[in-house]
Amino acid sequence: MKNISLSVKFISTAAVMLAAVMLFASAEATAKERLTAYSDWKSAGEKASDKAIAMIKKAGAAVKKENLIVLTNAGYAEADGVSTQGALDGITKVTGVSRGKNTLVELHTAPWAPLWFAVYDRASGFCAYLEADPQNPVKYNTAAVERIDAEYLYTHAPDYNEKFKKNVFGGNEFRILTIANAAAKGAPASVIRTVEFHDHYCPGVNSGIFMVNYIKKNFPPDDKGYFIQSVTPWCKEDAFQVMLNVTLGKKSYSIYHPSDSDIDARENNLKDVNVIVYRHDKKMDRWEGIALVFNWPDKSSKSTGNGLIDKVRESLWYLENIDKPEDFVRIAKSFKLPEGTAPVDWARPGVDPLKKISKAEK
Repeated sequence: MKNISLSVKFISTAAVMLAAVMLFASAEATAKERLTAYSDWKSAGEKASDKAIAMIKKAGAAVKKENLIVLTNAGYAEADGVSTQGALDGITKVTGVSRGKNTLVELHTAPWAPLWFAVYDRASGFCAYLEADPQNPVKYNTAAVERIDAEYLYTHAPDYNEKFKKNVFGGNEFRILTIANAAAKGAPASVIRTVEFHDHYCPGVNSGIFMVNYIKKNFPPDDKGYFIQSVTPWCKEDAFQVMLNVTLGKKSYSIYHPSDSDIDARENNLKDVNVIVYRHDKKMDRWEGIALVFNWPDKSSKSTGNGLIDKVRESLWYLENIDKPEDFVRIAKSFKLPEGTAPVDWARPGVDPLKKISKAEK
């Protein structure tokens, strides 16, 4: 019996050791697979960059690395569940673009979106677009080169009507035209970070950028930061989350969806409020806030005849005025919360924060 017991013990120990070896081998194989995936996608990024540069040169431009800006959804797009992030290193190796220079723009997309690259030469205005074949990342379902610098677009707008209808940039025309031109004009890092997350550069996200700049300048927080409550949600929400680091997950952001009757019931001075900003007064140990309104500028300027190009002009106009948030944002009311009350108390189901504000102490 003793020998049998020892044999069983030996077999059990051997089985455990064998399982451990197999687990280690499996982990090692997985690591190698990941390394191969990284190497493959890095190579894909290099090849896409080389091809894009060759396309721009063929269009007649003398390409210099210091003039390049790259937009891509590499790292967000996936191929059969595999990350394409390695492509970013291939791109930077060939083109010299980087996060620090604000010349590598990583556009947020769904993981099932096609992987694409847009290499823009700001000296010539030419942009080469490549959309990778999901089954073979060094082959491209779409390959096109167009001149897209803003000044050229404005004077040749009618020529682009048919081109853009055909999705020459795979349906990413709005993203690429607005963001590439903004980056070329020296858009601040905060703007690029915001439009990356929002995945395009539109008037709606611009309003959020201006409101954040106003808040930072005129309503600085203590060490607890901000609590943001949107009472009329639109694209601006993404700017608040990126630029102020307020998120639903950190319980520093809430959204209230008012009905038309809710808005009609507001006090007249609060009807146009878009967002409520709360900060903590450390000395008083009490929360206070401001209700903000974004004043949309007059958009009656003459159209170019192309709606997409008009959006480029509009975005760049906002960029030119980015240091003047007071021209676009006003405070409808400043107020203090009752002692012992936190902003989250006004963000609970069934609570209308505008009604609370109308009765709050100034």
